[in-house]
Amino acid sequence: MKHLSSLAARCAALALAGCLALTGCSAPSSSAPASSSQPASSGSQPVEEPDTLRVGYSISGGFNPYVTNDLMVLQVSDLVSEKLVEITPEMQLDYRVASSIVSSGQTVTIQLRSGLYFADGAPITAEDVAASINAARASAAYSGSLAHVTDLQVQGDQIILTLSRPDSLFAWLCALPVVKAAEVSATQPTASGRYTYGADNTLVPNSYSQFASEGAPQTIELVDASSYDALVSGLSVGSIDLYATTRESVSTAGYNSRTTSFQMNYLVFLGINSDGNTALQDARLRQALSAAIDRDVLCQRAYYGGALPARGAINPLYPCVTGVQQIQVASDLSRCETLMAEMGYKKQASDGLYYDASGRRLELTLLVCTDSALKRSAATILKEQLSEAGFSVILEETDDFEGIYSQKIANRQFDLYIGEVKLYNNMDLSPFFEGGALSSGILQNPELAAAYQAFTADSGQAEAFETLFGTQLPWLPLCWRSGTLVTSKQVTGIVPSVSNVFYSMQGSLPDASSASAP
Repeated sequence: MKHLSSLAARCAALALAGCLALTGCSAPSSSAPASSSQPASSGSQPVEEPDTLRVGYSISGGFNPYVTNDLMVLQVSDLVSEKLVEITPEMQLDYRVASSIVSSGQTVTIQLRSGLYFADGAPITAEDVAASINAARASAAYSGSLAHVTDLQVQGDQIILTLSRPDSLFAWLCALPVVKAAEVSATQPTASGRYTYGADNTLVPNSYSQFASEGAPQTIELVDASSYDALVSGLSVGSIDLYATTRESVSTAGYNSRTTSFQMNYLVFLGINSDGNTALQDARLRQALSAAIDRDVLCQRAYYGGALPARGAINPLYPCVTGVQQIQVASDLSRCETLMAEMGYKKQASDGLYYDASGRRLELTLLVCTDSALKRSAATILKEQLSEAGFSVILEETDDFEGIYSQKIANRQFDLYIGEVKLYNNMDLSPFFEGGALSSGILQNPELAAAYQAFTADSGQAEAFETLFGTQLPWLPLCWRSGTLVTSKQVTGIVPSVSNVFYSMQGSLPDASSASAP
C-alpha cells in the first residue's frame, strides 16, 4: 500500500441553506473498556509512521454518535463500529452485521449474521443490536429518521421492528453503529468495526473484524481538532491527512490538497407555487419549465460538478428507479414550445418571450437566498436557461434566510424558489406532500399521493410513482448535491459514501485525483 502518513436543523428537514457544522460537544464521561486503552489528546506534532493515516478527532466527543450529535464523532465511529448495513458509493446496500432486512407492510425483519465479534472477543448478539437500535431511536443523530419505529422485539437471531407506516426502503436507514448493550451510553464503547483502540492516540486493526480491507492503513493516528476550521488548518499545516464536509463551499489547502465528491441525499429543487399562481396549476406549464432546464449544465456550472442531475423524485442511483425515471437531464426546447403552444402561449417576435391569448406576458418570480453562493449561481443560470426558452423570469434575492426568505415561502409569496432539503436515506418525500415542511404552494394531487404511498409500501411500485410524477411535476427536482472529501495530495485509495467517510480504504484503488464521483 502507498505510504499514507503524508496523508462529516443548518441541516434540518427544511435544509434550504444546506450545511453541517463540524463542532465538538461535550459528552458524559465513561471509562474505557478493559480491552482497550483510552486515546489522549496530544499537542505535539504527530510522529510520522509508514502506513499511517492521520484523522481529525474531537477528544470531548469520543466515538459514540448515540451520545453526542457531532459529525466528527460520527466519522470516527465509522472506523471503530460496524454497522447493520453500509450504503455503497452507488447507493446500493452492503450488508454487514445484518445479513438481510425485509420490509413487509409495517413490519421489518432484520436477520443477523452469525460469527461476528467485538474487539475483546465477545460475540455480537441480538441483544446488542437491539440496544443499539433503541439507542439510535433516542439519539439526536438518528431519532428523526427512525421516528416511525414504534416497537422492537428480539426473536432468536432476528430483530422484529413495528413501524407506524410502511417503509419499503427502511433498510437504507439501517446504517447504524453496533455497540455492546451495556455500553450504549459510553463515549468509547468496545470496538466492533475494522479498527480498535491502540496506544498513544491511535486506532489499530481489529483482528476480530470480518470486514477489514486488504491494503488499509495499519495505524490511524487521532489528532484533536474540535471544529471545521481546525480541520482545514490541520490539513493545511500537515497535521492531518483528510476531512469530509457537506458544506457547499469547501476550504482547502490549495496546491497541497485534492477533493473527491461523494454522493449524498441533498436534493436541490425548484419549489412551485401552483396554489398562488393560477398559470402554474396547469401541469403542462410545469412540464415546459422542466423541459427548458439543462440539469447537466446546472450541475457543472453552478455546482462545479459536485452534483448529480435529478431524473425524478428519487435519487437516480437507487436500484428501484434505475431506468424508470421520466425527467430528461438535457433541455428539450422543442417539447417546451409544443407544450406552451398547447396552452395558447405564443412568443412575441420583439422580445422572444411568451404571451397568453390576451396578449399578457407570462412573468415568473424566482426567489433565491443569496447567503448560498452556489444557489445564487444556480438561480442566475436557471434564469438564463428559462429566458432563452421564452420565459420572463424576475430574480428576487435576499440574504435573510431565517427571515424574509423563509417567511415568503411560508406565506406563498413567490412563483418559484430554489430550495434544498436533506432527505433521509429511505427517500422520505413526505415533506413535499400535504402538511409537510416543504408543501407550501405545492399542488397536492390525490392520485400522486396515493402512488407515493404505494411506493412506500412496495419499492416495486417506484416506476408507477415516477411515471405519474413525471407528468405532474408539482415540484422540479434539479440535482443531488454531493459531499466532499478533502485530502492531502499523497492520500490514495479512500472511497467515501453517504454512510461512511471511510467506506473503502485500499491501496489498490485508483488515485483519488483521478477517481470519478460516485
